[in-house]
Amino acid sequence: MKKILLASILCGMLYADTKTENPYNLSYDSPNGWWWYEEKVIDPKTKAETIVKEKLTTKEKMSFDKDKEQLKLLKELISEQKKNNELQAKIVDRLEYAFPDVTPRMTVNKKTGEPCVTNSSMDCFIMPVIAEGQQVPALKEFIRNPSPANSKNWLQWQATYFNHVQKVSHGLRFAYLQGGDDAYPTATSFARGDSVTASQAETAAAHRQAKILDSLKDNVALLVFVGKNEIFEKTNKIETEVHNWNSSYLKNIDKVFIFDSKLNADKFLQYVKYKTDKNGDKQTAEFWKTAKILIKPEMYKQYNVVMTPSVVMYYEDKKTKKNISQLIVSGTLSSDYIRSQATNFLTYNGIVDEKEYSADKNWESPEIGYEMKKPEIKNDKIFEDYTTGGNKK
Repeated sequence: MKKILLASILCGMLYADTKTENPYNLSYDSPNGWWWYEEKVIDPKTKAETIVKEKLTTKEKMSFDKDKEQLKLLKELISEQKKNNELQAKIVDRLEYAFPDVTPRMTVNKKTGEPCVTNSSMDCFIMPVIAEGQQVPALKEFIRNPSPANSKNWLQWQATYFNHVQKVSHGLRFAYLQGGDDAYPTATSFARGDSVTASQAETAAAHRQAKILDSLKDNVALLVFVGKNEIFEKTNKIETEVHNWNSSYLKNIDKVFIFDSKLNADKFLQYVKYKTDKNGDKQTAEFWKTAKILIKPEMYKQYNVVMTPSVVMYYEDKKTKKNISQLIVSGTLSSDYIRSQATNFLTYNGIVDEKEYSADKNWESPEIGYEMKKPEIKNDKIFEDYTTGGNKK
């Protein structure tokens, strides 16, 4: 009887939700040297309840403690198993999401009306959707049912996807231009700068880009680094690439030419005078006479400029006085190329929305002299996690 009672106590302890060390009120009788506990006994005939005191010898108490410790370990194992079961259930949910059975195995034959294996014949056709399609419901619904509404929804999703991928490409390019081999330590890249032949024609899209930049003239500036790579600049006639700056969208945008030393500045400007005098290029000569010149070697380090010419785009929020800047062009001073990369800078940072450059807007009014309304600027988040080369506030 005593062993049965002890076993029931120990089993009860396994499921007892208590933090006490003595849940069954074991008491120690010092004079007699034994442990005892109270147990409720019910008479099977009369149903009367009686409280019976059962005693444990020291040996029985030691055995009880040993069993209690084992039950404690068992309880911990059950708790761990419960956690494992919950984790396995989550894994199953993730697997079912990643690899769903999206195409039914059976369908109905369109001719006979009998059950048939899906896609076993033309009459048992159901448009198959691979597992990845389940993760893009817009694609799945469009493939299964290319209705006008589903088609529109898919096109909208696709446009958002392409805009994001475009930002990814801009981010990689900007990181490499500013970080160089520190950002991309590999021998698979064969050129750091931009092709000097990559300038774009003045299309309707280019005109829209130029108009938007002109509308932001109070918020942006160009930091132009020149004079360091003398041979490259002379070979590619870099000094003449600015000949149209005072007659293009760049006319009203603040710009400053930065040299790493007075020696290089003097050499560059003397060469410009020599070439413009020799070629009778008054337009280029006049530009350089009025150009803002700075000697700032520390800024070459700030933006990691290792090749000239290079152009940094600077943007400032006039209300908050916060600013961001980014090396956007290296190897050319083409106004066309600066325009396209400045546009990438604005869309990459969310300053101007991509829709401002849509085909419809490009053709709204491409004629010369059209005063374009300044686009809505989104400054709320562009300063939160942007590394600018040292001038983040």
